[in-house]
Amino acid sequence: MGSPSPLQSLAPRQLRQLVEADEPGCLTSYIDPPKFRAGMRHLAGACSVIASCSVGRRAGLTATAVCSVSAEPAQLLVCVNRSVRAHEIIAQSGLLSVNVLSEAQENIAKRFAGMVIDVAGEDRFANGDWRDGKLGIPMLDGSLVSFGCRVKDVIPAATHTVFLCEVVEVVVPAEDGKPLLYFGGSFARIV
Repeated sequence: MGSPSPLQSLAPRQLRQLVEADEPGCLTSYIDPPKFRAGMRHLAGACSVIASCSVGRRAGLTATAVCSVSAEPAQLLVCVNRSVRAHEIIAQSGLLSVNVLSEAQENIAKRFAGMVIDVAGEDRFANGDWRDGKLGIPMLDGSLVSFGCRVKDVIPAATHTVFLCEVVEVVVPAEDGKPLLYFGGSFARIV
């Protein structure tokens, strides 16, 4: 068995005080953040670049926290860390694009993930064929699919914001490709 966790050494009353939420009687569970991150490394995710533009300033980030909410009406959910510059641009404009990357676009994923030295802000858009979509936001030609979205709802969630988006434009290229994935702390491909 290993050594007991710090929580196991607490008396029941101390543990209850530690995990009691703002509302009395409402308990939340405690999960060790490093353990949670280690667990999440086992959840493969499709890599997308989330991009936006406000008052002529473009910004973007690489993300895996994107999912479909509904087809009628077409809606996506996008989670963005509040500490990144793109969050501010998305919040100001109320617009974003989701560009699902192919396995051939790992270099673009790295640029928008901050993994390329001395590449930030507008310089991230120097790689790839970017054009303005119907909403005037950057969309990546050559991605597996690009969605132009209008933010309908904003939900604060710890360090992130969940943007509930109405899809107003979908660009699906004629050629199919394989997605770029993120798994185990690195980029991965379907074999």
